[in-house]
Amino acid sequence: MSQMESRIDQTPSPADTPAAWPLRACFGAEIFFAVASSWAVLLTPQATATNFAWPIQPAVTAALFGAVYFSALPLMVAGFFTRIWERVRVVVLPSAVFTAVMLLPTFLHIDRFSTGTVSFAIWLASYVLPPPVFVACYIWQQKRSQPVGSGATRPLPKLERSFFFANGGALMILAIAVMLFPAILQAIAPFTFTPLTARAFAGYVTLVALLQISMAFENDWPRCKVATVMLIPLPFVILFQLVRFGNGVQWSNVALWVFLADVGLVAALCARLWLRPPAAPRRGA
Repeated sequence: MSQMESRIDQTPSPADTPAAWPLRACFGAEIFFAVASSWAVLLTPQATATNFAWPIQPAVTAALFGAVYFSALPLMVAGFFTRIWERVRVVVLPSAVFTAVMLLPTFLHIDRFSTGTVSFAIWLASYVLPPPVFVACYIWQQKRSQPVGSGATRPLPKLERSFFFANGGALMILAIAVMLFPAILQAIAPFTFTPLTARAFAGYVTLVALLQISMAFENDWPRCKVATVMLIPLPFVILFQLVRFGNGVQWSNVALWVFLADVGLVAALCARLWLRPPAAPRRGA
């Protein structure tokens, strides 16, 4: 058993069900897509005209997207190695919705994409294929599983659960608003966003929001662990990328620091759950 699996996927209980191979295969494909995207916009965001699905300017915007893809990579790896359905489902619907949502900016701004290139083919496949597979796997697995939120062995502390609900909901509202009206983000951002990059960013925010909401609904630490492997590194990778291309960042921008504080607080609460895992409820409590 790998170290990742031993950390995320503990000994199953009699009520747990195995994760079927199509689901794990889908996570395996997502690992490939995350690596391909990270390689392009994390390492060389200034070269998106030749190594990505569409040319992104300024480079700091592409660098921000690279941070999200790189942070999502351990999430896909954890999903692949987790063999218990109840301990991976927390990320399945968020991943399905995220990949489906990303098709909206793709088709709204298809003229901006480098169609006919390998990079565009990878981009399109990474968002067309996962939604039906994830949804089908979710439906099939849930017919054999306990309902979400039932049978919790280590419920989340009330503070963390309430925050994940509220913060995830607020981020979801923001994501929807920006997806519909990208000028909202363009007006407050610390660097340039186009309508396409603003909507793409809203898609990434959707994933971060839904992971938190899904954790709150699941309300069981062993079943929420897998989602935290993206949420914990995310602010650090984002800040690293912004510093790399700091000349293009308006560091006095208030919205920037609100955003960094938000993802930082999410990461801190998730890390706290790892350091001080919730205790099992006492009998009769």
